[in-house]
Amino acid sequence: MPSPTPVPTPYVPRKPMDTGMLFNGLQYKWKVETSPGETAARDRKVDDAYRLELNLEVRMPRPAKSLADVKVANAELPKLLPSLPQLLETAQVSPDFAKLYDLKLDWLKGRLEKLEQILSRHNFYDCDTILKLKDAQTGRRALFVQGDMDVNVDGSDGDRNIEVDGSGQFFQPQTSYRWPKTTDRPNPFIKKYEDRIAEAEAELATPETKEARRRELGERIAASKRMIADLKSASFLVSKADPNIVLPGFMMRGEGADVPKVGDYAVVIHGDKMYPTIVGDAGPSYKVGEASLRLCNEIKETGTALARPVNDLAVTYLVFPGSRDEKRSAPDLDKWHARCVELLAEIGVPDAPLHRWENIVPPWPEEVPAASPAPEASPAPSASPGASPEV
Repeated sequence: MPSPTPVPTPYVPRKPMDTGMLFNGLQYKWKVETSPGETAARDRKVDDAYRLELNLEVRMPRPAKSLADVKVANAELPKLLPSLPQLLETAQVSPDFAKLYDLKLDWLKGRLEKLEQILSRHNFYDCDTILKLKDAQTGRRALFVQGDMDVNVDGSDGDRNIEVDGSGQFFQPQTSYRWPKTTDRPNPFIKKYEDRIAEAEAELATPETKEARRRELGERIAASKRMIADLKSASFLVSKADPNIVLPGFMMRGEGADVPKVGDYAVVIHGDKMYPTIVGDAGPSYKVGEASLRLCNEIKETGTALARPVNDLAVTYLVFPGSRDEKRSAPDLDKWHARCVELLAEIGVPDAPLHRWENIVPPWPEEVPAASPAPEASPAPSASPGASPEV
C-alpha cells in the first residue's frame, strides 16, 4: 500500500519586533517581515525580495518662551538676570529657531542612507530656544539662545607668543573674527600648506597621474595658496587663549537689528556664573552651542578638547546684535569685560557679577642683540731707522 502524500507545512509569515539604539543615541524599532517567495536563485535577482524600509519619526520641539520654560535649563537665570521676567513678556521667538530645526531635518534626510552619520539625539535636541529680547526703556536688543556647549578649537596667530595644537581632524587655522597682522612673525601653519602644495605639484609631475586626480590636485593647490595668503595678512583668535563663542552661520546672514554678526559682544551664563565673550566664528548651520577651549575649560576642566563641557541645555548665550566694534584688533579682555557690563546694564542688569578674564599670553622673550665682534688690534708701526722709541 503506497504511503500517503504528506501534507505540506503551511507557510506562516513572521513579524517579530524589537528595539535598539545606535551609538549616536538614535532609538529605532525594527521588525523582520517574511512572505512566501520563489527559489533563492530567482529571488536574489529581485530588488524588492530583500529590502529595508526606513521611516524616521521625529518630535519637533517648541521653543522655550516662559520663565518656567527657561528655568528648566538653569534655575539661576532669574537671579542673574532680574529683568528677565519683564523681557520675556515682550520677547518674540526668533524665526531662526524654526529655521535651525528645518536645517536639522534637511541634514537628516540627506544622510538616511548612512545611518551612523545621522545627527545624534544629543545634537538634534541641542537648542531649547532662540528669543529676541528688547529692553522697553533703552531699546537695547539681545538674542537669548539656550543650548549645550561643545568645544571649538580653531584659530592661530603668528603675532602672539602662543602655541596652537592643529592636529585635530576638523581644525582650521582661521576664525571669522580676524584683524591685520602687526608683526613680521610668520603664522606657524604656513609651512603646512606650503608642504601640501609641494606634494601636490610633485604628484602632478608624475605622468601616470590621471586627469580626475589632476583636477583634484589643482583645486588643492589653489585652496592652499588662498590659505597662505590669508595667514600672511591676518591674525586670528586662538581657542585656548581667547574666550569666544560660535553661532550657526545662517543666523548671521542678512541684515536687521536682531541679526548678530561676528565680533558682537555676548555674555555666556552657566549655573551662577557669567562670562564676557564675543562672537568669534560661524559654525555649521544645523548645530548650536560651541565655544572656545578657554571658555569651555573655565566652565569645566575636561583635560581634552574632545570632551563636551556641558551636556545639558544649561548654557545661556546672551548675544547683543549691533554691538561689535568698527575696528577689529587683538583681544583686549579688559575692554571686553567693560563693554559687556555696559550692555547688560542696558537690558536692566546693572552691576552684573561678570567673570574677569586674565590675559594668559606671555610676551615674546626679549631678543638679545648679538655681541659685536671685538675689533682686531692694529699692528704696531715699524720703527724708522734712526728714530727714537716712544716713551
